[in-house]
Amino acid sequence: MTEPLSADRTRANQAEIRAFWLACQFAWLTLFVFWVIASTSIDTEFARDGRAGPPFFSWVTEGSSVIMTALMAPAMMWLGLRAPLEPGRWMSSLPWHVAGFLGYTSLHVLGMVLIREGVWAFGYGGDYEFFHDSPWREIVYEARKDIGTYAGYQIIMAVSLALQMRQLEVDVARAEARQSHRLTLKCGGRTLRIAADEFRAAQAAGNYVEIGLASGRHLARSTLTELEKQLGEAGVDAVRVHRSWLVNRGAIREIAPTGEGDVTITLDTGTQIPGSRRYRARLDTD
Repeated sequence: MTEPLSADRTRANQAEIRAFWLACQFAWLTLFVFWVIASTSIDTEFARDGRAGPPFFSWVTEGSSVIMTALMAPAMMWLGLRAPLEPGRWMSSLPWHVAGFLGYTSLHVLGMVLIREGVWAFGYGGDYEFFHDSPWREIVYEARKDIGTYAGYQIIMAVSLALQMRQLEVDVARAEARQSHRLTLKCGGRTLRIAADEFRAAQAAGNYVEIGLASGRHLARSTLTELEKQLGEAGVDAVRVHRSWLVNRGAIREIAPTGEGDVTITLDTGTQIPGSRRYRARLDTD
């Protein structure tokens, strides 16, 4: 029992690491895009209004914020990974995120101001003044913007983790199909394990597939492509006969032309399904 548990933990940890770095890379990419767009927009506004500022003024001001956020993005993603705001856990995770946000916005503003003061002192030969009016008003203004960034990064981390866990489920299902020749299907909170040789046909239905078996029908949250790969791992000769249909080649009893290259396929259960001329070559392959 120790080896399977250890293997499961290793796979889960690897999926979390992939999700973490993908989220960080996406955050850094969006920060760079934001920096370019915001800086060029400020330059355009200055030029339109006939105002002049120090060289690279907009790139420095926006860049100081981007640099500090980029440096702290991994910490915010890590917190989202270790304290997920999900049903059943959000109450215990929320205090961590309140502390994380306060730490982020404090360090963000402090680092941003220090970078600007350094550039102004050594690059522009002057003093940078951050607090033009009330210090609290400036701090609240920055915190109001930062809370959107922090919340956005938690969403990015949650989506990245969900995608990696979904891919992990797919990979494990294929491995199970290869070893036991059984399909692993999930829908509505249930997990079904079905003998692969019972498969007859499947039809795409939005984010689901309706799977026809020798003993009945089931709805599974999957795609035809994922199902086709899982069937292949289980040793079933499944073939796409239509954009929305996948068929067990061994269950085909009759193929009848309908005109213009399309066909009607009759299975050994008596079920008839359409076959498209676009996929006719695959159907005719021995």
